[in-house]
Amino acid sequence: MSSTIAELLRLTMSGNYIERVYAKEVRAFKEISVEFSKGFNFIAGENGVGKTSILAIISHCTNIRSFTESKFTENSELHFDAIHNNERIRCGHGEGSIKIGGYREDTLRLHNTPSDKGAENRRLLHAYELESKKINLSPLFIGAVRSISYLGLEGIKKENNKVHCQNQYRQASTMSLINGSGTSVKQWIINRYFIIDKGWAWEEKNNFEHFTSRLAKLAPFDSDFKYVDTGRDMEPVFELHGKKCYLEQLSSGFQSVLTIVTSIIEWIEKCNDEGSRDIRTASGTVIIDELDAHLHPEWQLRIRDGLEVIFPNVQFIVTTHSPHLIASAKENEVIVMRKSDDDTYDLKAESKSYSGWTTDQILKDVMGVKGLDNKLYAVLIDDAFDKLADKDIRALEESIVNLEKVTHPDDTICMVLRTKLAGLKAVSDEDIATVMMDTRGVVKSSLAARPTRGRVKSSLVARPTRGRAKSSLVARPTRGRARFDLTDKPAKEIEDETTEVTKPFDDLKVTD
Repeated sequence: MSSTIAELLRLTMSGNYIERVYAKEVRAFKEISVEFSKGFNFIAGENGVGKTSILAIISHCTNIRSFTESKFTENSELHFDAIHNNERIRCGHGEGSIKIGGYREDTLRLHNTPSDKGAENRRLLHAYELESKKINLSPLFIGAVRSISYLGLEGIKKENNKVHCQNQYRQASTMSLINGSGTSVKQWIINRYFIIDKGWAWEEKNNFEHFTSRLAKLAPFDSDFKYVDTGRDMEPVFELHGKKCYLEQLSSGFQSVLTIVTSIIEWIEKCNDEGSRDIRTASGTVIIDELDAHLHPEWQLRIRDGLEVIFPNVQFIVTTHSPHLIASAKENEVIVMRKSDDDTYDLKAESKSYSGWTTDQILKDVMGVKGLDNKLYAVLIDDAFDKLADKDIRALEESIVNLEKVTHPDDTICMVLRTKLAGLKAVSDEDIATVMMDTRGVVKSSLAARPTRGRVKSSLVARPTRGRAKSSLVARPTRGRARFDLTDKPAKEIEDETTEVTKPFDDLKVTD
């Protein structure tokens, strides 16, 4: 093998991460296979399709005490393929490893190693061997329930040894997904405050400085979130929007993010040897159920990049219901899970990015949300277009007003309807102007055509007609009042007086 190929292989295999998970007859799955990328992996899909079950399967592969939390059969098999310290490993439980007892009493019967099918050049390990052979394959599991823990301050807690910590993380993995877990943020910050000046705590000090200097990357835009200090009263102080605040005063979103980040830092420092605890270079797999929980949409757009800045070499496998998180993902990071009729799945990341998709498009096509359209909105639109087809100006205007009450100010359909309404009004005004011109012409012609005797005066009066009970305008001679002198006055004066007579028609409204 050439040195170039060997180097490429080394770079590809560097770090610790999960490549693939497989399960047969576990939970609701008949069979499932999921491929993961080395960086971020967002598992998305409709509710109840099995997103969290994938995370639970990974937990079962490393934990021999977690079987009461899932449904198995005696033919169940589950494992994951991983890269660990440049070695290819398959870890889990082979077929026949689980004995079926009573309700929630499934237990291990045989330590059958996973199947070697498709596992060329991989070391096969049963889950119990991770503990007995001291192999550091201990993903961090963070459940959907997250909050800052306010435990009684116990001073500086003694650090446990690395192997003990690895076993603790493996054993707590499934329950962390179900019940939630998290570092006591307050305790962690206070512990850090006391040790960072010690000569032996150089890694802890560097990690704390790296974390606090990048807090703004995790927060919503323009929030200017930063750590200030820990006071003499042992209260960590932060600054948000230019104002100082205590840990307890932060929103649930800030609490959630701080819990995630401090949990990851603590996990890295506890599960690695001295000299390998730098969070900028440490690798491993962090598994988070519902990463978007408690986060404002603007924050959801930022959290992915913020985590990557602080932990550039950590693999993240997360579930989400957020279209904003999906929009923040890059190519080959989104795994779309759609319901299978036979409960069989073969999943891998989509090769595209969803950054240009609208929220509605992601909700419908990625999350499987049905019935997203607003029924009232649809009814109002149909009503407005009916009025438009009838060319009923007044009714159309009323429909548009009702529609604008429930839509965004920039709604495209409302804009189109407003344009159509303006067009109808313009056409209507032209029709009225044409009628008025025709009316003036009739009056002038009638006045000019009538013969006069001497100084006979004419006026326009309304008189009833026979047959149909309507009024008509006719020109007839009148006695007494002289309106038009058609014999002695110049033509220009006659035209002016005619105009005076027709003025009342200028405001005439034409209706059907």
